Amino acid sequence: MVALVDANSFYTNCHQIFKPDLEGKPVIVLSNRDGNIVARSSRAKQLGIKMGQYFFETKELIDEYEVAVFSSNYELYGDISARLMSILTQFAPDVEVYSIDEAFLQLEEYTSVYPSYGGLAQAIRENVKQWLRLPVGVGIGPTKTLAKVANRLAKTNPELNGVCVLETQEAIEEALWGFPVEELWGVGGRSASKLKKQGIRTAYQLRDVNDDWIRSTMTVNGLRLVYELRGLPCKLLEVNPPPRKSICTEPGFGKVIPDLDNITDALTTHLSRICEKLRKQESLCGTVTVWLRTNPHRKTPGNGLPAKQYSNSVTVRLPHPTSSTLELVKYAESGLKSIFKFGYNYLRVGIMLTDLVPADFRQIGVFTKGPDERLIRLSQVMDKVNRRYGHDKLRMASQMYNPEWPMKQKFVSPRYTTCWEDILEVK
Repeated sequence: MVALVDANSFYTNCHQIFKPDLEGKPVIVLSNRDGNIVARSSRAKQLGIKMGQYFFETKELIDEYEVAVFSSNYELYGDISARLMSILTQFAPDVEVYSIDEAFLQLEEYTSVYPSYGGLAQAIRENVKQWLRLPVGVGIGPTKTLAKVANRLAKTNPELNGVCVLETQEAIEEALWGFPVEELWGVGGRSASKLKKQGIRTAYQLRDVNDDWIRSTMTVNGLRLVYELRGLPCKLLEVNPPPRKSICTEPGFGKVIPDLDNITDALTTHLSRICEKLRKQESLCGTVTVWLRTNPHRKTPGNGLPAKQYSNSVTVRLPHPTSSTLELVKYAESGLKSIFKFGYNYLRVGIMLTDLVPADFRQIGVFTKGPDERLIRLSQVMDKVNRRYGHDKLRMASQMYNPEWPMKQKFVSPRYTTCWEDILEVK
């Protein structure tokens, strides 16, 4: 059996852990630049606050219902997530961290201590609640897809008390009977539309569809989904997930930026961050893609007409794969200069690293040598220094000391668990 443990409203509950007075009250979390709403508590959802909604559009609701507002605090979220996953390993040795707030557990041979799978699930909930003050839902089924279905039912049906176990064929059929096909794991909007046109609206109907039709309509991934609904495991736990095939970021500036210097600074800073991730997974990058875009919603000051728009991208193939920040910045900056145009106010710059290969990959070309090993070692030393003393203690010269573009965090909460200055004081 497979269990899926999913933290409820993870971002907002990370703040409520340290502010118990917020329990049951509306809470929202804002994006990097405090521009959009990226997380909502249950009470905030009831008020009609939508995911992705602009923050300024909710000011009246926030004032009327005294909604608690927080800026994104990724350092806090990452640490709470690590603590959650550590707790889950005490219930099953094989744990796949699926996302920051979700994990799959392999449960075979580990229920002897508990009277049932339901008892194990309740023990998980109680321990996480006691040790982290974090509410979680637990879904258990014979496959990962059925565990996803069970978890969805556990979270949407209060009478289940946060736990749903699909252990028998009767329980599985009852769960799939009214489960909307568009809510299945791996079914996107386009696939859901195709299925509905054929009269397939529930997971129960999809389970019994002809294999050849599913393969031709939804490819082999759709066929695996159907097999999993039938109780045949096709998606095994990835306890040691493979390295990423690409790494990207698209930071906003918080305000529009017209000049190349500030955009170059943002590009260098964020490229340095994803280069750290590249080296952490022991990979080299062969291709860098850079793109720029303006704000499509911006109006021209004075007349209120839509501002002129521009977006462009460029892909630079490196002469050899590397993980050196210095080398990658050189190619990324040259790409940025080739697509930058004066006279526009830019909102975002994006960077993506692709063609990733293992760190021990070396291939010397006819006209080029391999990567400069000294530059790779220098970047690794920079990583060690910055991990010990803080971000950007060692940085590229093109990174400004006091740039104008960094993220707005007007409502940021303390980093209670990772920063000595922010630790809670008991009086």
